[in-house]
Amino acid sequence: MGEELLVNEQIDAGAEFVRDFNACFPVSVAFWVVPAESDDALLYISSDDINDSNIDVAYGEVLRKFRGKRSQWLDPFQVKLVNSSDPIARQATEIRDRYSSPAVTRYGGSSLGGTSIDGACIYPPFAAMKATP
Repeated sequence: MGEELLVNEQIDAGAEFVRDFNACFPVSVAFWVVPAESDDALLYISSDDINDSNIDVAYGEVLRKFRGKRSQWLDPFQVKLVNSSDPIARQATEIRDRYSSPAVTRYGGSSLGGTSIDGACIYPPFAAMKATP
């Protein structure tokens, strides 16, 4: 299953990036998705503050945060920014809240917000995410 492609190092790298990005755009939900048609996982980050008028600014922040950093577990082309009202973000929030946990929720459904997937890992609410030393 696709969610097995997400290793702990990749999940941890995503969590660190989400915490950092939250300083610029308050994150409502963040999650990894392995689309059904690809083995390349995408890190979705949703925020009420991201919209059509500032998506370029938000992606500029993604690139800025990656400047000078190299990681084998995450690159800027894996980051997908969406508004919190996007169907995939809404369903990820519902799943996260239904299975409330301080750990990542692994979701094995075949669809998320109308998108066919092989699996997903949904981060807990930002406040519950532990900072890495």
